[in-house]
Amino acid sequence: MSDSEATKVISIPGVKRFQFDSLHAPNQKRLRAISLYQLGDLCCDSEFVLKPHKQPCYEISYIASGQGWFATNGLRHELQAGDLYIGKPRDIHQGGANAEDPFRFFYFGFHFNTSVEDNPLLPIRSMFHQIEKPFTTDRLDIGVPFFNAIKELSHANPYSDAMLQVYLEQIIVLTYRNFCSDWKATYPGDRLENSAKRAVFSAIHYIDDRLLQIKDLGEISSAFGYSLSYLSHLFTRETGESLRDYFSKKKWQKAVELLVEGKRTITEIAAIMQYDSINSFSRAFRNMYGVSPSKYVRDRQSETQEK
Repeated sequence: MSDSEATKVISIPGVKRFQFDSLHAPNQKRLRAISLYQLGDLCCDSEFVLKPHKQPCYEISYIASGQGWFATNGLRHELQAGDLYIGKPRDIHQGGANAEDPFRFFYFGFHFNTSVEDNPLLPIRSMFHQIEKPFTTDRLDIGVPFFNAIKELSHANPYSDAMLQVYLEQIIVLTYRNFCSDWKATYPGDRLENSAKRAVFSAIHYIDDRLLQIKDLGEISSAFGYSLSYLSHLFTRETGESLRDYFSKKKWQKAVELLVEGKRTITEIAAIMQYDSINSFSRAFRNMYGVSPSKYVRDRQSETQEK
C-alpha cells in the first residue's frame, strides 16, 4: 500500500465540525486477528462531501447521529442514526451529509490477518463479500465499543493496545451479528432509546475527561453534533438531573477535592475553576456550601483530627 493511497483516505473534502483520525498506514497496527488501518470520529456540517476514492481496506462505519448517504461503486444509500455500513477493499466509496441534519459517524478500517493460524474472524471476511446490501440497522449497541476504542487511541494508557484489540474485535463480531443473525439486543428499548443513552454516556465521559477545560455547556453539545437544548433534554430524561446541574456538581466536587488536598492556594484553585478572582470564587463557594473555602478546609481538618 502506497503513501498516496493513505492520503486519499484522510484528505476528505467538505466541511467538518471536528474530526479525530488515527491513521496507521502504510505499516498498520497489528492486533492479533486484524491489522488496524484507520479509526476515527467525524462530525460533519451540511456542506460535507466525501469525494470518490478507492477503499484500501475493509471498513465499518456507524452513523452516531444525524443523516447522510454513502455510495459504493456508484450505488447510493440513504442513512440515519443507528445505521451500519460496510466497505470492502477496492470498492469506490463516496458520501455526503444531509443538509438539514448532517451526520456524525465513526469509522474503522482494517485488514484480516490471514497469516494467523485458526483466525476466528476469517469467516466474517467471507460474510463481507456475500451480503446483498452494504448497510443495516444496529440492534446491538455497537456505538459503545466504537466510542471506547477511539478513547483508548486518543488517551493512551497502560494496556491500551490490549483493550483496543478487544473493542475492535467486538465491533467486527457485532457487525456480523447485525447483518447475519437474529441476535437479540442486550439492552431493552428501541434504537432511539439506545441512541439517547449513547449520547448521554458520551456527554458524561466528555465532562469527566475535560472538566477543567470546558468553558460552557454549548462546548459539550457541539462536540457531539447536537443542539444544547436537545442534549439537555436527553440528559435529564436519562439521568433524572439536568446537564447543567451535573456539570456544576462535578466542578464543585473537583474544587473541594483541590481544597482538601492542600497543595494549592485558594487563589490558584479559583483560577483553575475559571473564576476571575478569589472573591467571586469565595462568594460562589459560600452560596454552594454555606461557608467560605477557608472555613470549609478548617472544618474538614478538625473532623479528621477528631477521628
